[in-house]
Amino acid sequence: MANIIKRGNTFRIRVFVGTDMNGKKLMKSTTFTPPKGVTAKKAEKLAQEYAYEFECHCKGFSQLNENMRFSELADWYFKNYAPIELKASTVYTYKGQYKNHIEPVLGNVKVKDITTPRLTQIMQSYNLNPATVRKVYVIIQSIFRRGVEQGFLRESPCHNVILPKRKKSHKNKALDEDKLKRFLSFLDSNPWDEDFKRIIKVLLYTGMRSGECVGLAWEDVDFDNNTISINHTLTDIGGKHELTTPKTESSIRIIGMGQELKNILLEQKSYIEKLKSALGNDFTHPEMVFVSALGNYRDRNSVYQSLKRFTRGTEFEDMTLHQLRHCNATILINSGVDLKVVSEYLGHCDIGVTADIYADVLRSTKAKTAEQIELKLK
Repeated sequence: MANIIKRGNTFRIRVFVGTDMNGKKLMKSTTFTPPKGVTAKKAEKLAQEYAYEFECHCKGFSQLNENMRFSELADWYFKNYAPIELKASTVYTYKGQYKNHIEPVLGNVKVKDITTPRLTQIMQSYNLNPATVRKVYVIIQSIFRRGVEQGFLRESPCHNVILPKRKKSHKNKALDEDKLKRFLSFLDSNPWDEDFKRIIKVLLYTGMRSGECVGLAWEDVDFDNNTISINHTLTDIGGKHELTTPKTESSIRIIGMGQELKNILLEQKSYIEKLKSALGNDFTHPEMVFVSALGNYRDRNSVYQSLKRFTRGTEFEDMTLHQLRHCNATILINSGVDLKVVSEYLGHCDIGVTADIYADVLRSTKAKTAEQIELKLK
């Protein structure tokens, strides 16, 4: 039976969980603080109920340790769970976010003292973009979830935490049709690295993520059946490039290849053959569609920097690589392609993600559809 000792406004609860190899008693302890305003009798009853649940949990999970610091739980997570269950690139990102944004505020706090209101306050206090705060929260949520699964703590405080509101961003908003045509004209008429231009066009014609594009191998391009298989993404893990599986399972997909896109890739193939002849044995990755000038993996950040230099001082200087994906999707939706087809084409995990991202485009399309019906009925 649990031992309950009242200390001021709190109750100290200790539970016997067995003995060690030397016969020493092993105890688990926790502290219960009753809600404010309850009577002494009610507080005692709540403490007894809490002690009972605690004892049941201890007997089922001998590893219960709610007095551990969050940093201890995180260390266990990154040592035992992350390397096995997460992609290496994800682990690298999570560790960076943890060191920069989580450990400074939660590392030295006992897990039992991390409550939902406390997490809400922390999330609201970050001087970060709301999207970044949500990514930080996902990491905290994952660490707590694994802690509960392993029996280190009874429950996660990551329920009903209030996160900062998402800010509407126009940075990645798709270009309207006229501006997109101007951009393509600008791309064709201004001198620049032709290899770079082909990457930009492939991104626009396929809607691929930039990592998927630079992770494309020639074996993924079927010129006979006019298809492209998305099987990999190129990631930068601490300065080292690695081909990994795409973002989600649904990101592994096959997309069609029109004649214009086929011509672009045939031009790229010819360029690669010439580069291979020039570099000889120094050509490290001749199997890749897009490579650096020295035949290594093509870093997507270098492509982005080329885009910034190419568009500097023009009406397109705010353009991003991901915006090309949005342009592709918007064209498909405005052309009446079924949303489920668009979702599968983009490699989204489900149609709801596509609907959420392109809600504004869908609203506009619905309005146009309504107008077409009215015109037909006049």
